[in-house]
Amino acid sequence: MPIEPDPSRVAAVLTRLDALREVLGEAEDDVLAALVVTGEPLAQRVLDDWLDQVADTLRAVGEAADALAPTLTRFRGGGVSHVGVVEAAAGDDAEARR
Repeated sequence: MPIEPDPSRVAAVLTRLDALREVLGEAEDDVLAALVVTGEPLAQRVLDDWLDQVADTLRAVGEAADALAPTLTRFRGGGVSHVGVVEAAAGDDAEARR
């Protein structure tokens, strides 16, 4: 019989995944806002391509976090939705700090 992960650890991971996704979204916006005009066609293309790759990487990491969350939520127990898991985890963290 497989051993399931500790629900409190799953909740903590889900909370961190939510924070990660939020930071990644902000970082992607910041990178795309950083597109500047260099005035040199070759340099502009290199810069644009590099910034596009950074934004694509941030997006891919966010998508991986999105894909992982439903699997982890299943181990939280009780059929609670992901949003409920995050709220419960925040409460668990607050209790742990007391």
